[in-house]
Amino acid sequence: MLKRTVITVGLGFVGGWVATLFSLPLAWMLGSLFMVMCLSLMGVKTGVDKRLHRGAIALLGLFIGSRIHADELAGLVFWYPSVLAMLVYMVLMLVGGYWIFTRARVGRMNAMFCSYPGSMNSALVLAERANGDLRWIAISHSLRLVTVVSGAAILASFFVDDVTLNSTSTSLTLLGSLLFLLAPLCWWLGRLLRIPLPEFLGPMAAGAIIANLGVDTSLPTWMVLTAFLVLGASVGARFSGTQWSQVISMGRYGITFALFALVVAALMAWLVSSFTQLAFVAVLLALIPGGVGEMAVIAMVMGIDPVYVVSHHILRLLLLIFMTPLMLRLVNQPPKQGGKSP
Repeated sequence: MLKRTVITVGLGFVGGWVATLFSLPLAWMLGSLFMVMCLSLMGVKTGVDKRLHRGAIALLGLFIGSRIHADELAGLVFWYPSVLAMLVYMVLMLVGGYWIFTRARVGRMNAMFCSYPGSMNSALVLAERANGDLRWIAISHSLRLVTVVSGAAILASFFVDDVTLNSTSTSLTLLGSLLFLLAPLCWWLGRLLRIPLPEFLGPMAAGAIIANLGVDTSLPTWMVLTAFLVLGASVGARFSGTQWSQVISMGRYGITFALFALVVAALMAWLVSSFTQLAFVAVLLALIPGGVGEMAVIAMVMGIDPVYVVSHHILRLLLLIFMTPLMLRLVNQPPKQGGKSP
């Protein structure tokens, strides 16, 4: 398994590097995913050790937690019109997306995860814990992410001359290296305390606590990119034995959902901006289900308060995580016909 893991991650590295040349959003994750997925569909034997995969999940949990600051979330009280709009938008995305993906015949539970409005990483982590089919969930979220972020960048291009989606690099520090060891430790503590999703929520909680204590929790760029690379390669390897026709079939529903998300977000943003002093573009960036980092960078380029945008995305992420057990119970009872591949 070690040899196959090294080969698979190596192939993912090539895919991530190529994706960076085309400035794709989440290049190291999506590039790795698509490269390994395509080779798996062509019959290449791929696979990633589960321990490495879950270690990457723990690191991503720590990374997301380090972005959660209490003072930023406190500002949501003053932005309640757009927060309420975001809650309505979440419901519309979950219900509308669920209806769209049940048409793809992927099963009720997989349709629910495919319809998650944002946070591809979290959706994959939660789906894996619930024994969901990561192939279809990864396809739907990849298409949603590329479509939404590209659409946001095109929109921003009408307001500014240059838009870049590249994240700022973080220098390698001793503290950042120590945080690398904190992820598996918090994963172990999460299991000991029997919290749900210990490999994800344990490190995420630790990252948030440390960040709010005033400690600089900036992780080195190579750590985050490595986690994206491993997760993308691991998901791509799940396509072994899958037919191209199934991927193309699922892709139609993924693009439909992405366009649905953009149109509804634009309508919601227009309503909020019409009855409040909040700017249309600011509300739109806070609503559309793109990556937190990409939306924050676009906001900064356009002169919009990135805290306003990021706080909405973080709140939506937290709500989705804690709502998942209830939604799983809803879609799993009573059991109905479904679960077939597209």
